[in-house]
Amino acid sequence: MKSFILAALPIYAVLSLSSMAGMNIGFLILFLGLIAGFFHARGAGVALAAPSASLNQALREYRLWGWVLFGACVFSLLCAQLFPYSYAGHAPEVTWHGYQKIWYLICPFIILMQFRYSMPTEAQFEKTLRVWWAALFLFAAMAVVQFFTGWPLRQPIPTNPGYYHAILLLGHHLSVSSVMIFPTFTALAIAFGSYARHRRFDKFEAFAGMAGILILFLTYARTSWLAIPIGIVLLFARNLKPKPFLAAVGVLVVLLGGLSQTPMIKERIDNSMGIRDRVRLWEANVDYFKHRPITGIGWLKTAEMSEFYFKQKDPAHYHDYFWGHAHSNFFEMLGGTGLIGLLAFLAWSWFTLKLAYRTSLRALKAGQERWSDFAWGILVALLLLHFNGLTNVTFWEGKVMHQQMLAVGMLLILQLWV
Repeated sequence: MKSFILAALPIYAVLSLSSMAGMNIGFLILFLGLIAGFFHARGAGVALAAPSASLNQALREYRLWGWVLFGACVFSLLCAQLFPYSYAGHAPEVTWHGYQKIWYLICPFIILMQFRYSMPTEAQFEKTLRVWWAALFLFAAMAVVQFFTGWPLRQPIPTNPGYYHAILLLGHHLSVSSVMIFPTFTALAIAFGSYARHRRFDKFEAFAGMAGILILFLTYARTSWLAIPIGIVLLFARNLKPKPFLAAVGVLVVLLGGLSQTPMIKERIDNSMGIRDRVRLWEANVDYFKHRPITGIGWLKTAEMSEFYFKQKDPAHYHDYFWGHAHSNFFEMLGGTGLIGLLAFLAWSWFTLKLAYRTSLRALKAGQERWSDFAWGILVALLLLHFNGLTNVTFWEGKVMHQQMLAVGMLLILQLWV
């Protein structure tokens, strides 16, 4: 039983990079690991150590903003059910299915508690991270094969026939670009930090981070291409003094400028496919907000209602429009949950960013440089997640939520030592 309890979190960490089914199976294993850990500790008469002051503070904030966001989303659905607003005679269909993604908000707490009931040591956490990062090598190899052959799942690149987006097992290149940033930039943060202090890279983390960068590049997502240099600049900003920082950024700009002129990449950058569709969906969500400014059209109902918004706006040609969610975290929450939900989402997001930054500072002051770098890597990944979220819904996509909540859970685990 002890082996299973110890393996539960590393298994979930790896499966959180796989597919939606794999993620859910991994979380089930994690949850069973929590139950097994609880009964194992109870049978052995072992009590959990009292939480540190930093963990208590983090948990208070986590519960506060988690409940606020939970309440805002549920309230928007209740209002959509009791006081619906219709387009083209269609009102949002609110069923139990609409509430299903709320459970992601408890994932960080489950991750923390499972770890506390296993072997809550830094060495055990390090093993989890190394397994998580090691998975990047496997997925990088898959990404290369997939880019040239489309195996095992095909998503052709319209601007470059004969090549395929690296979607791994996640089903879509935009999902990959928001999931893989977490292991990639945490590994790179530790590698950069090690070099800045000791003039040597931690080789395993450096190569794992490079494998992650390769995956992100082969997604052939423009937001992913922009996220890579932004993330690297944020790592430079932490580890370099002003003059070396400006020099490094200058070299990076020159390299990216040259790379952007290669035929395949230039074609992708210049192609405006999808921009007009996004703008129309943003306009739809602004219209939802105008009619329901406090609670929105209903949480997760923006995709359903887009068809009828266009049908009411242009009955003769509405089939020619692209229907779907808002393709932006901001507009998704604005149109779906109104002002209350948007503010709750921003507050929750600010909490996660603040937790990562605060953890990084505390660890550095305590002389725990590795954990300081790791927390900074999560901060960078969270910022990139929200950058991707400017033109894609990254917050309520299940695959991305697993990875984001794993990151928040890891930040809570770090409070055991910092």
